[in-house]
Amino acid sequence: MSPPPSSPRRPGRPRSTDVDSREKLLAAALLAFSELGFAGASLRAIAVSAGFDVAMIFHHFGSKEGLWQAVVESMAADFQQSLSHELVPLMEGDWPIAERVTRVLDVFVEKLIERPAVTMLIMREMPLPGERRDFLVARLLRPSCDGLVPFWLEAMEAGLLRPSDPVLFHVGIFGAMAMILAFRDVLPRLGSAEMDLAEIK
Repeated sequence: MSPPPSSPRRPGRPRSTDVDSREKLLAAALLAFSELGFAGASLRAIAVSAGFDVAMIFHHFGSKEGLWQAVVESMAADFQQSLSHELVPLMEGDWPIAERVTRVLDVFVEKLIERPAVTMLIMREMPLPGERRDFLVARLLRPSCDGLVPFWLEAMEAGLLRPSDPVLFHVGIFGAMAMILAFRDVLPRLGSAEMDLAEIK
């Protein structure tokens, strides 16, 4: 007797063999949330962009809110890796403080250039009080301050930077660089010379 035919895979059933599905969905979601905001981003469009059925999102993240939080957690993990492997060795190096500050800022700008969607998502959520902003502050922005503010304070105490609130300085540096990068395509229309990313950096 021949075995009964296997039942066909139901539409939208998660493919457990696709080990990259979670990462692909996170990448697509980051772009969608950064460009359209939480309310404007469509789960179906995110899934299609990543090459999956929308059921895969619910399989991995449970809900739209869960997907958004997973995107922020991924951003936070990337920052922690950059902090421990790149920024801390520069901040604690044997170079003069001016060179250390320059190198740290170089890495900071490179990260903003590499992932502009991260900056866009942060800037989109900051004016909106609520649970998402609180989550973003707790998971990403507070660790960023904890990691870099002591270094800015060291530079101030060494006389390299004008004494000020180091948290305000940190937020101001991020905001200034984010704005410049956001405006880079229209800078020539405002009278600036044509510059590539290396020159802007």
